[in-house]
Amino acid sequence: MRKALLNSRKKLGLTQEQVSLAIGISKKTYSHIETGRRNPSWEVAQRLEKFFGISASELLAVEPEQPAPQGNKR
Repeated sequence: MRKALLNSRKKLGLTQEQVSLAIGISKKTYSHIETGRRNPSWEVAQRLEKFFGISASELLAVEPEQPAPQGNKR
């Protein structure tokens, strides 16, 4: 998950669709970028940087997934 991208979007009160329209990509593509399933092209990364006013490297940093808590094993 790219938490900086998600947090930046939510801070502005925008939906994924609103951001995707503003930067000229599909909602599906934006969703995949935000969840870390896809890396943006250099051009799209630059658009995100300009839109949010935050460096692309910070916006697109992938946070390691937290391991699921393990229950009691018998």
